[in-house]
Order: sequence, then structure tokens, then C-alpha cells
Amino acid sequence: MLWIHPVLQLWATLMAFYVLFLGLQRFRVLHLNHKAKFEWRKHVFWGRIVIIVWLAGLVLGRFATHNQWGEGGIFLSHVQGAMFMTPLMIIAYFTGSIMDRQKKKRKWLPALHGLNNLVMSGLALYQFYTGYFIIQNFIL
Repeated sequence: MLWIHPVLQLWATLMAFYVLFLGLQRFRVLHLNHKAKFEWRKHVFWGRIVIIVWLAGLVLGRFATHNQWGEGGIFLSHVQGAMFMTPLMIIAYFTGSIMDRQKKKRKWLPALHGLNNLVMSGLALYQFYTGYFIIQNFIL
């Protein structure tokens, strides 16, 4: 049970960097005037999957730590990282959904969406770092 959370989150984080790469192509076209192909459908599909898996992993992680140790407070830095990521995931999902449903030329909403997701990806790396020590010290 304890391995489901880290495996899911690792997969979602790797996929998040793929989605971030796809989004970088849009940034290049909109803000740097480069010629690039933005694979919108892949970006939207995998972006949604990543956010859903990250949120499901958050719930599973809380459940697993509560089930195993009675509480998750001993992993404070990891829990805090997840709490910082949660509103960013909600912002990412809704800004992405707005752009997907109402297609039109925009500059600032995609920039906000991308910056939000860049910060969120950085936090995911922090989660990987803190999670690694949890696995080393408490699971193995």
C-alpha cells in the first residue's frame, strides 16, 4: 500500500515534464515569435491526467500515512509541499479548461497558466526530494 503513492507521483511528475515541454512550444510561438508546433490535444489530455493523478496521489498518500503511522505530521516538509501544490493544481486545471473550452488568441492567460505550472513542477521536484528521504528512512 505504501508504494502506490510514490510510484503514482513519480509517474505523474515525469509526465508533467513532458506536458511542460509541450507547453514550452506554445510559449515559444506566442512570446518569442519562433516557429514551433504546439501539440494542443496531447498537452490538454496529458495535463489533465497529470493533475488528476497528482490529486489522487495526494489523497492516497494521506490515507497510506494515516493507515500506517496514524498521522502524517512526521513528514511535515512533504505535507507542506503538497499543500502548496494543491491550489496550483486547481489553478492549472481551471485555466487550462478555460483555454480549452474557449479557444481564442490570448497572451496573458497562457502565460499565467505556464508560470503556475512551472512553479508547480518545481514543487514536484521538491516533493521528489523529500519523498526520497521518507522512502529511505521509513519504508525501506
